[in-house]
Amino acid sequence: MRYNTIPSQLFVKNRQKVLEKLPECSSAVIFSNPQMPKNGDEFHPYRQSSDFFYLTGIVQEKSILILTNALPEKQAILFILEQKPELEQWEGRKLTNAEATEISGITEIHFIENFNAIWDEIANKSDHLFYSQNCNPRLKTDLLLPEKLFAEELGKKWQNKDIQCLANIMTACRIVKEPEEIALIQKASDITKEAFLEILPQVKHGMYEYEIEAIMTSCFIRNGANGHAFEPIISNGRNTYYLHYIKNDQILQNGNLILMDFGSEYANYASDCTRVFPVNGRFTPRQKEFYNAVLRVFKQIRATIRPGITINDYQKTTCQLIQEELLTLGLLKQSDILNRGEKPAYFKYFMHGVSHFIGLDTHDVGEKTEILRPGMVVSCEPGIYCFEENTGIRIEDTILVTEDGSYDFMGTLPIEAEEIEMRMH
Repeated sequence: MRYNTIPSQLFVKNRQKVLEKLPECSSAVIFSNPQMPKNGDEFHPYRQSSDFFYLTGIVQEKSILILTNALPEKQAILFILEQKPELEQWEGRKLTNAEATEISGITEIHFIENFNAIWDEIANKSDHLFYSQNCNPRLKTDLLLPEKLFAEELGKKWQNKDIQCLANIMTACRIVKEPEEIALIQKASDITKEAFLEILPQVKHGMYEYEIEAIMTSCFIRNGANGHAFEPIISNGRNTYYLHYIKNDQILQNGNLILMDFGSEYANYASDCTRVFPVNGRFTPRQKEFYNAVLRVFKQIRATIRPGITINDYQKTTCQLIQEELLTLGLLKQSDILNRGEKPAYFKYFMHGVSHFIGLDTHDVGEKTEILRPGMVVSCEPGIYCFEENTGIRIEDTILVTEDGSYDFMGTLPIEAEEIEMRMH
């Protein structure tokens, strides 16, 4: 692994939280992610299921976890691939039982071929059976994932049992981060900050957007990150208008702004940051008006993030503040606001959410109606996008909710227009 060893106690705590939320006489099965085929005989780089990693720390395919409170002598059982010389010759070493125990803190480990027999015994003694499933509302896939097939099998084989999805329990546990997780998100954020500071002085007219991506990727890997927490957005000029532009293949033009939405992933934990800066190192007066308008909103919203409110609460505040800035910029008139159509007038220039949860996924588990509590991690990302002026501005940091307010993981990362200009020269 590239990252420093995570104490197994974190995964022990995480499993205990889930077990405490399961009804009496329950058993749950959590699958590792399958390998995703690429082409020919190749697979895409492996990324573990966030739920499975949260509960075990294991980053290896073809692994299964059983959690149970139906048998007093058993709580966690891990199934892994058997070490076979002929397999390891081609794919590299697989975990030994002792190594899996050291990583996860689980002492009962079997080879995956024994899963069905052991699961049948446990399920037979359980009243409630839980299966894992990615229930992110943004996810739409036709892939036949192993957990989906397993859920269908449960319904056929154990019709006399109460069968439920584990997603709600996993969300309730994952949404508040343990101190060890907060430290990992800070590390991911520190690497992200370093990449930005490395990029600024190297930017010049005539470069391609992907050359910036190359500098960023190099910095991430050099510092032990898995890579990118998500496909980075590196856009300039009119492409800054497009929210999820990821081609990153255009030439940087003198006079354009660059919007860079990026973040490293360290030990599977994400960071998320957006900064905007001029190709030539100097904002034009109009560009600075746009930039400072978004920055004012960013600072006001960041200051409101605290326990007791919801993302939806400060989404409403953001929309009102953006609307006021659009009036100042001359993009809206009072008549536009009063004579609103199907969508509010500001929606033409600000059309996305200002915040989402961050953790093992960039868009982590949690609903925007959730009341914020200490230990939750969210983004703060207001923006203004004007197609007619080839300008898209978004400013974003990763924020920890604390007992008395919030803490910005990005800390002293340059954010003022003048500070960015100074760093580029």
